[in-house]
Amino acid sequence: MRTRWLCLAAAAVLALAGCVGTRPPARVDVPPAVRTVDAHILYTDTTWKGDVRVVRPLIVTRTATLTILPGTRVFFDLPDLPAGAKPEPWLLVQGRLVATGTPEAPITFTSVSLRQNELEDMIEIRGAKEAHLRYCVFERGPWGLHIHDADVDVRSSVFRNSYGGVRFQGGRISLRGNRFEDNRIGIRCLNGAPVIEENAFVGNLTGIFFRQGVAGAVVRHNNFDDVEYDLKLGEAQTDDVDAESNWWAAAAKGGLADRIYDGADSEGLGRVRTDPVLAAPWGSEPKR
Repeated sequence: MRTRWLCLAAAAVLALAGCVGTRPPARVDVPPAVRTVDAHILYTDTTWKGDVRVVRPLIVTRTATLTILPGTRVFFDLPDLPAGAKPEPWLLVQGRLVATGTPEAPITFTSVSLRQNELEDMIEIRGAKEAHLRYCVFERGPWGLHIHDADVDVRSSVFRNSYGGVRFQGGRISLRGNRFEDNRIGIRCLNGAPVIEENAFVGNLTGIFFRQGVAGAVVRHNNFDDVEYDLKLGEAQTDDVDAESNWWAAAAKGGLADRIYDGADSEGLGRVRTDPVLAAPWGSEPKR
């Protein structure tokens, strides 16, 4: 199943490239039979299934595990952030999060109101004991995942039509087989050494932004077809980045350098090494 998911994601890079940029509707309907969660703190193990509506920020404490079953749809229907108020994560995980969908029954996290801003997070995983995410979809929101000093493995998931997909600082982060589509930023990293493999970046303004302090990152076998930059280094990112063995749509047009922002564009930045580049999208040909 995992191989099929990756192949479909890779093959769709070109097919959907002409469809990017469509603005989603301002609001989506919540199913009438939805279960509403209005608690603010979870102290004990909890399981979600079916349709779930979250109406206020929720904290999963270190004593609790939140398990989300395949096919569950989580609707974040929170009030707008008042002017000047400090934003809270919609779901803050300090204990354990187990959100493992399947290819046939993914778990969906949807913002009811279109909420594409850089200030908020759908899910923040902060110093958590454990977090597993498989076959999840994050859409219509600010940042899908915000990870602080936690070891998190995200696989076979989709981040689309949001301000950002995943941002993180510290911890051991592994992102494999995911799709980042039509976001302002796909991935943003500060002070880490992430593993970023076999993902598709399509129609994002910036695919990957290494802000600073990134050393020893693994960026392999990804497919890039973004709008402005596929890979961008922040002004304090002085280490080089090894990004060989990826497929870049811009390379086929002779414009790969224009899609990468590094020391060639601003003195003092590290350099992004891309050679050798893949001649075809990763996953589009059978492995030998």
